[in-house]
Amino acid sequence: MNLVSKLRTVLDPINKEFQFKENLVLTAVLIPIFVIDEKILMTKRSNLVKFHKRQIAFPGGRYDDQDQDLITTALRETYEEVGIKPAQVEVIGKLNPLETINNHYVHPYVGIISEDIEIIINPDEVAEYFFVPITKLLDKSTAKKGFIAGGLRSYYSVEKYKIWGITAGILSDFLTRLNSF
Repeated sequence: MNLVSKLRTVLDPINKEFQFKENLVLTAVLIPIFVIDEKILMTKRSNLVKFHKRQIAFPGGRYDDQDQDLITTALRETYEEVGIKPAQVEVIGKLNPLETINNHYVHPYVGIISEDIEIIINPDEVAEYFFVPITKLLDKSTAKKGFIAGGLRSYYSVEKYKIWGITAGILSDFLTRLNSF
């Protein structure tokens, strides 16, 4: 079974309802999967953003009243941050929403990108981008525990990057689902 078929089996449907949580800011992120090489696009946030400066993240951001829904938010923010047009992404499912320590309610969507496209970062939001092969993330040796930002935390170590916080939580859900199949 190929990766896309497997993902369609283990992800929640995009129309699955969620419970709104008061006093939390609605946000959405996209896990952009390039199926040609089975790799995930990740970003390192710039030093200019308000929250999570210089941390590893998925493209995404705050829901805007002009957005039709949270998928629109994830796609809009992805285009703004890394230049991937909404028409270049097929959103195939979603993961469990998570709360951040900054009172954001993050809704992760999984999108498939079937073509080789140019990434154009917005330097106000993104310092750099990189790709991580899904097989690398599934390798248990990438899961670590250590001191980050003043506390003992779980994280993924990939090349020179430490993926922790809400992004690690999203990855954990994603990888658990892939391993469950």
